Amino acid sequence: MCIRSENQSPWPGSCVHVLCPGPQDQVFRHATGRLVSGQSDRWQIVQSDVLVIGGGFGGLWSAIRAAGCGSTVTLVDRSFAGKSGHSFFAGGAMMVLLPEDDLDECIRDIVAGNGWLIDQEMVEEVFKGSFYRLKDLESFGMSFRKSGGTYLWTRARGTMKVKNLWPANATAGDEVTLLRKIALSTGLVRIIDHAFIYDLAKASDGTIAGALGAGVQNPENYLFKAKGVILATNSGGYRGHHLASELQGLGPFMAFDAGAKIKNPEFHYINMRPAKHEIEGSGILPAIGARWVNGKGEHFMEQYDPLFKDRAPVLKIVQAAAREARAGKAPISMDVEGITEEEREKFRTLQVSHGWMPLLFEKCAREEGYDPLRNNIEWKPAYECNKLGLLADAQCRTSLKGLFAAGMARTLGINPFTGWSIAACTWSGYTAGESCSRYASANDWKSIDFAGAEESRSRFMNPLGRERGLDPDKVVHDLQKILFPADVLILMKEGSLNKALDGVLALKEESLSRMAAADLRTLIKARETATMLLSAEMTLKASLMRRESRDGIFFREDFPEPDNANWLKWILVEKGEKGEMKFSTEDVPFARYRFRPSS
Repeated sequence: MCIRSENQSPWPGSCVHVLCPGPQDQVFRHATGRLVSGQSDRWQIVQSDVLVIGGGFGGLWSAIRAAGCGSTVTLVDRSFAGKSGHSFFAGGAMMVLLPEDDLDECIRDIVAGNGWLIDQEMVEEVFKGSFYRLKDLESFGMSFRKSGGTYLWTRARGTMKVKNLWPANATAGDEVTLLRKIALSTGLVRIIDHAFIYDLAKASDGTIAGALGAGVQNPENYLFKAKGVILATNSGGYRGHHLASELQGLGPFMAFDAGAKIKNPEFHYINMRPAKHEIEGSGILPAIGARWVNGKGEHFMEQYDPLFKDRAPVLKIVQAAAREARAGKAPISMDVEGITEEEREKFRTLQVSHGWMPLLFEKCAREEGYDPLRNNIEWKPAYECNKLGLLADAQCRTSLKGLFAAGMARTLGINPFTGWSIAACTWSGYTAGESCSRYASANDWKSIDFAGAEESRSRFMNPLGRERGLDPDKVVHDLQKILFPADVLILMKEGSLNKALDGVLALKEESLSRMAAADLRTLIKARETATMLLSAEMTLKASLMRRESRDGIFFREDFPEPDNANWLKWILVEKGEKGEMKFSTEDVPFARYRFRPSS
């Protein structure tokens, strides 16, 4: 098998958002212009207090909060902020700690489900702020499902106590679209769509002072200058399936090149997806009665997870499916025949009554003649994205001065619980926006290192100068062939990891300096492909380092048990003096945490 407004809150001391209306053209009247001759006449400069890179949940909440703190903000997105990327295509569930819920129980659920390898202080802040952000969204005009004045919720997959709330007749796409409107309504946020950021810009003292970009639909060479920068991109991936094809997330790797530390490079988000059509449901369908079944008609999840069974963490389901297939029991299907009509209607209301899902359900019926809620169809593992991210503290500060991280660009956890991503991206965006605004208020403008900027632009443009060379798409396909067999990133062991690493290093040596581009679109692909090669090398080396398994998040067949004595640690990687990857470990600081494993 291969991978295919302020409301009264129950918690004191939480931050609030403040919208600052005002005419955008007045705020930015002197914020753009050409650089003076003698520095360069090739750059279009855009200046603001805060620069946000990425237009999903993390980026848009960053912009809203920074503007609420009084900063001018430029938000840049490679596509169209609020209408693209992972956020737009998410199902919409968001973890929320309601006033009657037990905070400690929810923290423990998430911490244990991440193999005790998650920042517990971050988890606590995510939950403490979640009810505030829910009320903010309602004040913006987003309603959530209720019955008789009480919020309707579903239990988050792989948890005992955590609740997911759902937008009423809306999707995550509707939510981020609304956040875009709210950001623009502040009068302090300028959004520049269709600009591809390919590198960070440094000041002469090494401080992060902006970013470099290219217009996707125009020939502009952008230099975004800011007192503080927030990276809010995705964490990257390998184009594992249709919805993940654009989730390349250069952010963490641009920061890595600039000297930042990356955390958790050995972890991944691999989901289960239908073999033929793209639909969401691997988390919510089992919650309403569906069960995973192998080719012999056996419901197999109970033997792999007796507690959660078919509602187990997604990576455990992926691992179980791979084992069943290896034992000759493929294909793996979702058994939906036992779902009641009431539960089918509940799923339709939550997922198929709005947004993009109805289009795909219609396509299933039209092209293949099946209904995913009534017919058992084949599902396969599909690579979504890395779970690595920038090392950042509870204020979303990275190891580089002037650089903050939000959304998937920072480490938010390993286990992709349904609803966690939106909750955590929302928290991190809000927090990064406030922290970066405070930083910008306390610091002066820095002079950009223009020699470094020109050098970065030259590296980015290099593939355009090659008349003959490799197609970036072919390099990606070759990389997928190396990474996607089940014994590489799902059922790992030393031999297969080393074989894959040798293959990645050979592909990197062969292709990195030979990729060619005839236009900007292919040039962007070449930059993304180079990042994928870097990411693959990083993740395989880190996976070889972690000689243990952690239930539901990481599995080494040659080290099938957890090793709490030696591996309650985080793996970090940074760029060495000679450009090499420099790995280190950091003990999980249980001395200051409230929860720890029993043994």
